[in-house]
Amino acid sequence: MSLGVVVTATPSGRAFPEATRAVRPAWAWTPTGLERAPILCWNRDGVLTPHRGEPVEDIGGIVLPGLINAHTHLELGPMNVPPGLGLPAWVRCLKASVTPSEVLAGRGVVALMAAGTAAVVDVGNAAVAAGPAEAAGLRGRLLHEVLGIETVELPVPPRSPSGAALRPTPHAPFSTSAELIRACAALPGRWSIHFDEDAAERELLGAGTGPWADYARSLGRDPRRIPAAGMRPAPYLDQLGVLTPHTLLVHATLTRGEDLDLLAARGVTVVLCIRSNLFISGRLPDVPGMVARGIPLALGTDSLASTPDLDPIAEAAAAARAFPELPAELWLRLLTSGGADAADLALGRLEEGATPGLLHVAIPDGPAPLGRLLDGTRWPRRWLSLPARVRR
Repeated sequence: MSLGVVVTATPSGRAFPEATRAVRPAWAWTPTGLERAPILCWNRDGVLTPHRGEPVEDIGGIVLPGLINAHTHLELGPMNVPPGLGLPAWVRCLKASVTPSEVLAGRGVVALMAAGTAAVVDVGNAAVAAGPAEAAGLRGRLLHEVLGIETVELPVPPRSPSGAALRPTPHAPFSTSAELIRACAALPGRWSIHFDEDAAERELLGAGTGPWADYARSLGRDPRRIPAAGMRPAPYLDQLGVLTPHTLLVHATLTRGEDLDLLAARGVTVVLCIRSNLFISGRLPDVPGMVARGIPLALGTDSLASTPDLDPIAEAAAAARAFPELPAELWLRLLTSGGADAADLALGRLEEGATPGLLHVAIPDGPAPLGRLLDGTRWPRRWLSLPARVRR
C-alpha cells in the first residue's frame, strides 16, 4: 500500500507536516481492495501521510475511509405506516404525516456523523438541511428539489446560511415537467432524479393513467402535461437529452434489459436504496444486470420515512443479503469510492495526501472480514480522523 512507502513530499512537491499518529488495524479498505495489517499514518490536518518511523498502535478491526451516503432526505422523519403500500399510497401518507423541519434535519446530520458518514447527497424541498449540515461541517451535495407538471421555469433557488445557492434538481419524470427537468440538467454539477421506482410511474408515462394520474387530478393538476405517452422512464429522459455522466438516477427499481443498456451507454450513475425499495414496493432493482453492464453505482439510505436508520453500512448489509451472488467488495466500493465519484468529491479513498476521514469498525478478528462487516451486526465504530471539513 502506498501509505507504507517512505517519501517526504506530495506529488506536487509540498512537504507533509509532521505526522501525529500511526495505527495498524487488522484490515483496511484501500483503493486496491482489502489489505491486511497496513500502517496508516496521518498528520494534524487529517492528511494521510507515509509512515516515517512513528510509534504504531495496533487497533485490530477494519479501517474504512469515511462513508458516502449518496441519497437521503434529512428533512423527513419516520412514519408509522405498514410496508408494501406502493409509492403513490406511501406519498399520500408522507404528505399527511411528516412536516419537513430543521430539527429533523439536525438529528439526521448527527446520525450520519455517528454512522461514519463523510459526505452526503441530500435532496430536500424545504431547504432546512443546509444549516445543520454546514454547522457540522458535513461535506456533500445539498440539492433543492423542484416539481410541478405544469411549471416550466425554475424558481429562484434558496440559499444556505453561508449564502450558497442550493442546486435545483427535479423530483421525478412523472411529477416534473419536461421543461423543468431540462432546466435542472443544464445547470453545472451533479443532479439527481427519482427514477423508475414504481409501476405507477410507468403507467403514467406509458398510458397517462393510473394512481399518479388520479393523484395529479386530485390536486387540480392536468396529467396530460407529461408528454410521454407510450414511453418508459429511460427512453423518456433520453429523449429529453438529460442522461449524461452528471446524472444520478435514484432507485431504478424496475429498469431492465435494453433500458439498462441505454443507461450504460449514457454513463449515468444509479444510486441504489435497497431498504427503501423493499419497504415501499417489496421489489429489488436488477443490480447484477447493472454490474454486468459496468453502470456506475452508489448507495443511499433514502429517508427515515422509508428506512429504519441513516447508516450506510446497514444499507450495504441489506444489499449483501438481497444479492448474495455479488461479492462483498462491491458494496464496500459503493460505500466509499463509488459514492465519492457519484457526488464528484475527493473522498472515499485511503490515498496518500487525501483527507477522507478514517473510520474504525471493531469487527472481531477472523476469516472473511467483509462478510463480518456486512452481517447485519452494528459493530462499534469510531472516527480516528475526521474528514477535513468537519475538523474543528
